[in-house]
Amino acid sequence: MRSMSPIQPLVPREVLQRYWGHASFRPQQEEIIQSVLAGRDTLALLPTGGGKSVCFQVPGLCLPGLTLVISPLIALMKDQVERLQRMEIPAAYINSAMHRKEVDRCLQEAMDGKLRFLYLAPERLRVDMFRMRLSQMPVSLLAIDEAHCISQWGYDFRPPYLDISQIREIKPQIPIIALTASATPQVQADILDKLRMRQPQVFARSFRRDNLWYGILEEENVIGRITDLLQRTKGSAIVYARTRRATEQVSKVLMQQGIAASAYHGGLPASDRATIQQRWLDNEVRVMVATNAFGMGIDKPDVRIVLHYHLPGDLESYYQEAGRAGRDGNRAFAVAFRSPGDIRELQRWSSMKYPDWEQLQRHWHFLGQHFQLSQETPPPEALPFRMPELTAASGESALALHASLRVLHNERFVELVEERDDFAYLRLAADPDAVHIYQSQHPALAPLLHFILRTLGGDVFVRARPFLPAVWAAWLQLTTEELHQRMLRLELHDMVYYTPARGEPSIKFLKPRRPITRQEVNWDKYLFLRETQARRLEALLTYVGADTGCRSLMIQRYFGEQDDRPCGVCDICRGQFRGEVSGDLFSQIQQAILRRLHQGPASYRELLQTLQTGSAAQRENVLQHLIDKQAILVNPKGDLMLAGG
Repeated sequence: MRSMSPIQPLVPREVLQRYWGHASFRPQQEEIIQSVLAGRDTLALLPTGGGKSVCFQVPGLCLPGLTLVISPLIALMKDQVERLQRMEIPAAYINSAMHRKEVDRCLQEAMDGKLRFLYLAPERLRVDMFRMRLSQMPVSLLAIDEAHCISQWGYDFRPPYLDISQIREIKPQIPIIALTASATPQVQADILDKLRMRQPQVFARSFRRDNLWYGILEEENVIGRITDLLQRTKGSAIVYARTRRATEQVSKVLMQQGIAASAYHGGLPASDRATIQQRWLDNEVRVMVATNAFGMGIDKPDVRIVLHYHLPGDLESYYQEAGRAGRDGNRAFAVAFRSPGDIRELQRWSSMKYPDWEQLQRHWHFLGQHFQLSQETPPPEALPFRMPELTAASGESALALHASLRVLHNERFVELVEERDDFAYLRLAADPDAVHIYQSQHPALAPLLHFILRTLGGDVFVRARPFLPAVWAAWLQLTTEELHQRMLRLELHDMVYYTPARGEPSIKFLKPRRPITRQEVNWDKYLFLRETQARRLEALLTYVGADTGCRSLMIQRYFGEQDDRPCGVCDICRGQFRGEVSGDLFSQIQQAILRRLHQGPASYRELLQTLQTGSAAQRENVLQHLIDKQAILVNPKGDLMLAGG
């Protein structure tokens, strides 16, 4: 691995060229980096795709020590660490699924100055082992990714983020850089306050995206219109849906229509998610139909259209998800659908996001009974978490139960890991000479070590590598349990750091079975969060329901940006999705419909999709008028035909 000691004299542009291969920075990146290198606390608000990670990774390589990165998502940490490692930059992450020995190793390497970047979730700050070792780490920079999570006014508040400021007590001199893609003025002020930033520099790129065409469609047949839009546009696409079931249903319909699509959600095994994501990145799959679990940290510049099959819960989420289109600066589309049914479902979902007090108490009592918890101490190990089993046993909906579990997770009553990670992780703990000696002394395990080296290469000595136990077991002609036991023996002999696969979601209880109090969960805080969630939903519905103004300006003003220049390209500015039709255009569309039906009957959808005159909404308006006037009839097969034809 490349030694990091020569990095110190380099200036940011040299670091960017050496490791990223770019000769120049994106707008504002260099100013942000210079602020950090000057030792200033810095808040950077950059839009999705604006290159936030470079803003702390480049100064992290210019500074002499360790950059500590707080990040909320395991998948995002893994992605960034793997990118750094591919550039031969010493980096590691710590998460709750890792073996204690592997966590110890990462912390020791950080203390010894062997790492340049250490990523961890904010919950780790509450662990005594980490707090004790932090004082001995040569930390030069603290980076907080997705910094809006620290604000109770924000759309994704994470209470453990409030503990970040305690690092200042242990490392008072290090500068802080906080980064986010979307924050209202209220959230920005909260970030500065909660992180105790000192004379901070604030950098904010405009929330305006001139190449992004925003539109809202009122539609009952949403999947039909999605199919129409995808057939009319080229390039990669994302379709966001609220539920796992919906992603699978929509992707299936698109495949039946000849559109290459895949479903992506948190219920899939990690290996499947990785494969699906890579196929989309490689353009083997055109359309990713996903829950909001997809997209964070994905830098695909050529996404031409983002569609929202279901509306998200707030404008912040919509802006981030829509902003994954057109990162290359070329024209792109962001279209969401509004329908009374989906809006009612969204309102129901939003109202249930934060449980009432009786519900939280009831669910905590149920969990204690179901998992047979002790009233003295919680169980030491994580337990399988199967939501269908819990909903059946409790008689509660999954949505209601999950809302309570989210509160219990945030308040450290439980540690909930919902992703199915079927990868195991392995790193050799001994040096090559020790491995060779061990092989000669333990012939029964020698073939496994040889297989590890041949399969993973020398890289396995310096970082944990993922593997699929079922695949390895088949290659080695072992059962997965036999492979697991042999790995445990290697770990016992200090040959490897081994983290077994977690094939299903898990829950770890951190407190014993006893009644909870309002003080323990700071219940007033959750009442406040419920109120702010309702206000954010109202802002989203105002945006979705608007028929006048400019959508880009609505978004800019929501985030506190003053501008009075309409974008000129959104659906409102152009009237693209409105059904209003001028006299001349009405006549043109009518003649196009009649000419097509003179050739023979056609389906309703065919007429809307194949004709080019006017927008789809305008064509539908004229077609419905002709049907109402009985100039067009429906034949026994359900196709449309000319009256008397």
